[in-house]
Amino acid sequence: MVDDMLKNKSKCCGCSACANICPQKCIQMNPDIEGFLYPHIDEKKCIGCNLCDKVCPVKSPLKLSEKDIRTVIARSKEYANLCRSTSGGMFKVLAENILKQDGMVCAASYDKDFKVKHTIMKIDECNEQTLLKYCGSKYVQSSMEDCYFPIKQYLLLNKKVLFVGTPCQVYGLKKYLQGEYDNLLTVDLVCHGTPSPKLWEKYVAYHENNFKSKIVEATFRSKKYGYHSGGFMELKFDNKKVYRASGRVDFMLKSFFEEICSRPICYECPFKGINRPSDLTLYDCWHFSEMIKNVKDDDLGYTNVIVQSHKGQRYLNLLSDKLEIYYVDTELAKKLDGIMIEKCPEQHPMRSQFYIGIDEADLAKHINKFTPITTKDYFVEWSKKMLYAIGLLQRIRNK
Repeated sequence: MVDDMLKNKSKCCGCSACANICPQKCIQMNPDIEGFLYPHIDEKKCIGCNLCDKVCPVKSPLKLSEKDIRTVIARSKEYANLCRSTSGGMFKVLAENILKQDGMVCAASYDKDFKVKHTIMKIDECNEQTLLKYCGSKYVQSSMEDCYFPIKQYLLLNKKVLFVGTPCQVYGLKKYLQGEYDNLLTVDLVCHGTPSPKLWEKYVAYHENNFKSKIVEATFRSKKYGYHSGGFMELKFDNKKVYRASGRVDFMLKSFFEEICSRPICYECPFKGINRPSDLTLYDCWHFSEMIKNVKDDDLGYTNVIVQSHKGQRYLNLLSDKLEIYYVDTELAKKLDGIMIEKCPEQHPMRSQFYIGIDEADLAKHINKFTPITTKDYFVEWSKKMLYAIGLLQRIRNK
């Protein structure tokens, strides 16, 4: 039963397939003390159908066969999209294509309180501001809510659906659907781990308190200083102020990259591997110039795309007028940029203590106890910003 997962939290990915499939609606996804969602079952309502076990991607994983995959480097030809994306702007290109066909898009977005949730977007709800909330990486585990049922209903109406998520979320959806649909395009993201929604909510509250204003836009990987800067957390506030800091000094990003705040299962993720149930797998392309010799890397970002299916290839072909596409060797791309395709994050030795006391503590001081930010970190951060301001950082990268 799903309650067994509460005894061993490294066996639950939080995909919510069990809660969505339950005919009695007796499974609720409730947060634990760290803020991660886990299934809780109302035994009085349970009829023992065991559908929850059957759709669990951890207990009953999909059987994947080896397939002939290929890799491309791709990015959007739309400059504005490219600038605000995390890497190559693939999401917006794919989403707009599906929406124009009267389809549905389901992906992680921000709600009005900047909580991260998987929500559904249709053509009549689509505008630039709405799309912006879906674009870009979000280093937080998104809540799946009740997305699975409307996705299936749309598919049964023979309408197109785009689903974008972490590998475990794609697995969860596929298990819930219990069948393949040609009108479903699935995209998974090579995942580094998923921090707690509670950590993100406290981070948002911390900065809103400091800036005395509500956040109106959040970007985990701003390209303000170029793609190869590694990305900066950027928060824009209603009072027009802007916070911008790299993973060297931003305590949300620092705790993420120090491997101290992810969900327990992430450290032994069962969904790693180059073969996946999705149609397309996306990950950052940092070494474009080493794979494509005759095109200059302009520091705006590219995306490595593993084409997992004929359907995925078909969509890339259809979107060739919207994308720059370069075919590359899969093993080379994986060697240069894809270490996390098969590798799990290595758990920080203090991970078990990280979330203890986080509700009462000053968040910045609490995180600094576990992942200290040094004077050197602040100096390097300041130096990079100054070098960028006078144009030297760009010249160094262009050499």
